[in-house]
Amino acid sequence: MLAQLPTELIFSIISFLDLPCIREFQLVCKSWKHFVDQNESTIYHILSVGFIASTAINFSQLPSLFSPKSLDGVTSWKSFCQRRSHISKSWTGKASSRYVTYNGSGSAVHRIKVDEKAGFIITSFRHGGLIVTDLTVDKVLWSLPQSYVKSYAHLEYGEGFLIFDRLGGSKEVWRLVNDFPLESRQTKTLPDQVSAWENASEEHSDTYPKGHFKPWAILTMPQPTRAFRFVYPTLLVGAWDHAFLYDILSLNLIQTITPIQEPEDPAAAFALVVANAPSFDAPKPRLRRLSQINYVEVDTRHVFICGVNALRIFSRETGRCIFDVPSTRREFGSRKFTVLAQSTPRQDAALMNQRTDVEETDFSSTVSSPRVVDEFIAVHVSSCGRHLVAMLASSRVVVIQNFEHGLSSLYERMIQIQLGSSRSRSKYLAIYEDHVAVATNNGLFLFSLSEALDAKPNSNSSAPLLSNLIISRAPLFGYSVYMSNTTCLQLSDTGLYLNWDPEYLTYAQESLVERERLQDMFIRSLNNQRMRQLRMPTGDLILVLDDEEFLTETSTVCGIDFTPSMVGLV
Repeated sequence: MLAQLPTELIFSIISFLDLPCIREFQLVCKSWKHFVDQNESTIYHILSVGFIASTAINFSQLPSLFSPKSLDGVTSWKSFCQRRSHISKSWTGKASSRYVTYNGSGSAVHRIKVDEKAGFIITSFRHGGLIVTDLTVDKVLWSLPQSYVKSYAHLEYGEGFLIFDRLGGSKEVWRLVNDFPLESRQTKTLPDQVSAWENASEEHSDTYPKGHFKPWAILTMPQPTRAFRFVYPTLLVGAWDHAFLYDILSLNLIQTITPIQEPEDPAAAFALVVANAPSFDAPKPRLRRLSQINYVEVDTRHVFICGVNALRIFSRETGRCIFDVPSTRREFGSRKFTVLAQSTPRQDAALMNQRTDVEETDFSSTVSSPRVVDEFIAVHVSSCGRHLVAMLASSRVVVIQNFEHGLSSLYERMIQIQLGSSRSRSKYLAIYEDHVAVATNNGLFLFSLSEALDAKPNSNSSAPLLSNLIISRAPLFGYSVYMSNTTCLQLSDTGLYLNWDPEYLTYAQESLVERERLQDMFIRSLNNQRMRQLRMPTGDLILVLDDEEFLTETSTVCGIDFTPSMVGLV
């Protein structure tokens, strides 16, 4: 019956299938196998829509959309679909992945940026300096010396622009030489910047032009600044009571948002306040100034600022605060997910999947509870710009769905995820497309943002109430002494990168005893969920975290590679 349908209609039916179904489709009968064999390229082009925007994209356009690392060995639409499917599964611990070390990136690494399409890693260091390393062959492509780049320089990078801070608070802007306009005559560079470029060009002339940068500008800040973030083409720089936004192409200061310290009037119609009440009918919440700025984020519509006392969101259109989330809530949403010891390991995967339970919290039960003093230390907005992921100091992640949709059902649109022990300090938050990664002193965790937003309790399970949210964990990145040393975590299309001790990584991979010890340590930490708190005279509770710090000079770029070999994909 199906064989009598027009070919185009069969293609339309196939578009509703997933990749594993095609093999089943071929096993139905010889005629269907012959149909798939004869139309293989068209069929897999149709099925590739899960990985590309539409079938209007042809095969020759893939190199402009994906990195060479992602497309290694891809020769057809079939191998493209197989490789992308494997990478997607690897991110969730359901396919093979491996631990990797990039020794060429240097030691005592502080910050990391990765450009997978261009094929390099950028690192800054505790003792100063900057290195660009080839992602494939792990060799130095370009560098700036310790005498030029300050200690603990923060890095920002995007669309070929590299930005780091110099002593005195100015921001250096460099641009890939391949992207530099031929007629450009930048006047905002300084002689020492030009001299550093000339020396670096001469020293690394054998690797030109890959990974080479050229001075674009030095931006002098209007006042002392604390944190900065670059999302092309906007550089956001946070000062005590100001947020400065620069256009990196014109180098103009295009917007200043102030004040940012003092909270908006919670009774004002434009302020969506999530504090002691979900509506303006309840008593006014106790809002405080931001205090020290921990992190800033920016997109085309909003500015996000994490302070000690609150997470605050400003509209770029009006410059006004539209969302104010104090860090003093006991619960941050109607669902609270907690990682369990139950896991599903794979011998060929660097990730281990952990089950979670879920507690449904009633807002009315939290209104009269004492405030718990925590601290927002990082925030990122989703790629679609609708959802928000924020991290508190106590290994808690807060996800807010459709944060612009107002107060209606706001509490129901917020969820909280406890990643390991609540006494373990959070270290870093990263997001790439649908993937969220969190480093804490307790471990390295990954989860899908879309799955977290859709996660619900499994009503068929017994207590504790299990959920359908799976948290992936990298067990070898679980030693608390070394995790306390982590200062950066980055994600790309096919990998995860953090600064780590490569010798310990090798040891843990080779030692079954050490891997078992790490697993035991993690399980013990899960059993130690009781918060330590100090009660203030006001009745507020201050969280006390277990801090460990161990600075190692051998900290280099290590990570997880989610790309498979082509063996096993046929």
